[in-house]
Amino acid sequence: MEPLMSMTLTNLQDAASNASVIRLNVDLSPLTADGLVFPPTYAAIDKDGSPHIDFRKAWVDGSVRDVVVLDSVQSQANRIEQVILSAKTEQRLAYPDIRVTFPTDPDEPDYSVLQLSHRIFDVTLQCSTLGESPFFETPIGQRIRASRPSNATALFEQAPVTLLLGAWDSHAAGGPQAAKLPRLLTSEIIGLDAVPVNVSATKTDPMDIRKNSAELVAASPGSGRLFELKAEGAKDKSRKPSEFGFGSVLSTDKPRAASISMARQTSLLSCSGLRQLGFPEDSGEIDASRNLAARTVLAALGLYGLLAQNEAGYRLRSRCELVPHSSAKLEVIGRTLDDVTRFDLGAEDALKLLEEALGNAERHGLAWKADLELTADDRLTALVRRSRIAAGSGDDSGE
Repeated sequence: MEPLMSMTLTNLQDAASNASVIRLNVDLSPLTADGLVFPPTYAAIDKDGSPHIDFRKAWVDGSVRDVVVLDSVQSQANRIEQVILSAKTEQRLAYPDIRVTFPTDPDEPDYSVLQLSHRIFDVTLQCSTLGESPFFETPIGQRIRASRPSNATALFEQAPVTLLLGAWDSHAAGGPQAAKLPRLLTSEIIGLDAVPVNVSATKTDPMDIRKNSAELVAASPGSGRLFELKAEGAKDKSRKPSEFGFGSVLSTDKPRAASISMARQTSLLSCSGLRQLGFPEDSGEIDASRNLAARTVLAALGLYGLLAQNEAGYRLRSRCELVPHSSAKLEVIGRTLDDVTRFDLGAEDALKLLEEALGNAERHGLAWKADLELTADDRLTALVRRSRIAAGSGDDSGE
């Protein structure tokens, strides 16, 4: 087999201009001898239903096979954001981060926009200020909120990963006219030939604390104590010892795992989707070379995110660790499936490619902006503080 070509900036520019997709395939195996893995469980669709595992049928290598989702598109997106944030924190990538701080609550950490559920349009940013003004009322915030696929310059400058992973400004007053950015980068890991497996879980309490041995109540917030014995005649709501973690873990026999023959990660970066993004100048002037420069940066950022999480390993969760059969297969698919070019590219080379693409974009007047530090307003600060108190009192009813 001939050695693969190393991807260059010219190759990536050509893909952004002419290709259909860039595809990354990785074949993986579980590290257990019997192929046992623990997939993610998802909340029940019906109110009275039970959590479920996503078993389904899928076409794989020309035949229908039983598969199970081991890492969803949304989970993969989170992992991509995490490796970008790690590279930013380690000063290997000058990504334009936006952080929300809590100066009146020193115990609360800062939060990066890369950690927020709805990215740049997360409601958290609507409860934060830049300087003295609400973030989305500042010139930067207004430009971001006015972004659309055809006018994505502000997002390129301040939140470029949003253009790859998608976002919807669902809390905007514009309703149907609010910004919607489609996802251009998708990745998923599935287990093949999946068979549901019932797994028992049990742990005996050596102190043998019984569920009816006492009535307990939650301790006062800030007391440093989890619970108190309920005083005689007290009207506080009674709770069982098991609600505070006492007692044995009862044996269960539920389909909480799966046995698989192997796993496969398939990642797709839509080049045709990139070509739907426009990056006009402040005057509104549109330049084809400028558009291509921005799209190439986004392609390089997406490839770095995929390859960096690939090289970080595949410990998806407890008792679900996979190992690649070989290096990732990177393919640029042209206008048809007959036009496929394979490349060799690792995470560090992808990072260098990204830096080169950024330098080219700067020559066209496009650059990633400096970091922004926002301040949580009184509403967000109070909401977070009360949530911490609720969690400390045993209220785990998060949505």
